[in-house]
Amino acid sequence: MFFSRTNRSSIYISTIIVCVLLILSFSSASLAATKVFLNVGTTNKSSSAYGYYVQMLKVFDKYAPELKPTIIETGAAVDNTNRLAREEIDVGLAPDSIKYQAFNGIGKWEGKPLSNLRNMLSWAKNLNPYVVRADSGIVTPYDLDGASFCCGARGSACEATFEMTLKSLGIEPEFFRGSLADATNAMKDRRLDGVLKTSCGNKPDASFLELQTYLELRPINWPIELLDKVKEDYPYFSTGVIPAGTFNGQTEDANSWSVVMGDFCTSDLSEEVVYQWVKACFEGRDLLVQVYAAAGETDWIEATLGSLIPLHAGTIKYFREIGVEVPEELIPPEAK
Repeated sequence: MFFSRTNRSSIYISTIIVCVLLILSFSSASLAATKVFLNVGTTNKSSSAYGYYVQMLKVFDKYAPELKPTIIETGAAVDNTNRLAREEIDVGLAPDSIKYQAFNGIGKWEGKPLSNLRNMLSWAKNLNPYVVRADSGIVTPYDLDGASFCCGARGSACEATFEMTLKSLGIEPEFFRGSLADATNAMKDRRLDGVLKTSCGNKPDASFLELQTYLELRPINWPIELLDKVKEDYPYFSTGVIPAGTFNGQTEDANSWSVVMGDFCTSDLSEEVVYQWVKACFEGRDLLVQVYAAAGETDWIEATLGSLIPLHAGTIKYFREIGVEVPEELIPPEAK
């Protein structure tokens, strides 16, 4: 039996179409396979740091399109650490002091060290002002004894460090437990004397900027001897100075606490993923600084090399690529 030329042409064309469709199908599957989906624990949406992570989506679209993070609002540092331990998130936001406590099994992780935690990138040094209403009569940290005070969002580093700091001095405030939105409203109504909230560098956080349209605020000035006394118990806490005029009711510089913020994960996250993450952040730094000024005021390499826990192998890979020498104590077993 013989096929006509027309039939043979039709079969030939159909075969080509099928082959092309198969190639496209395999190509699409291959491209999909290269996508890495990540759950990222951040903080409360009212925090300036949340905007940093939203902006990060643009950075990854441009510099690491294979990374597909989902930004998750959480209770911040302590909450993020526990979520990492439960494998509910892949990357989290936290200050160095919280990472140190969890890694070494102290504080809220007493006897339960999370030895697989790894620092990825430290990108901002922020002040931690204890801010009170200017008309509250609170001047020194000891005046907080019995005062109504919000120590930050539940599960946050602010909450954890506040409790530890005041316990070290024997100060017992009347704790206001609630969201930052609740605390802001309570301050406006003068039902609350003060709030602790991490700043963006040495600039007031968005929550304080809103409050200052209603109230005069000032930070508590911590005498050097009190800072030193607390650091005897918690030597991994860091300090800073809040410049005069930072808050609308502040006439002098004020000593206070500070935190180094950044991304962390566990050693389970692959070296290549973390390498791409860190590389993209450095390449897209200008975009990140647009929404979080403190990221532009901080030396990322210096801050990251000041980590209190080991760095991730992916971070080490990128640092070595750009000629940065990583101290031996920051290199984990899997990167040696």
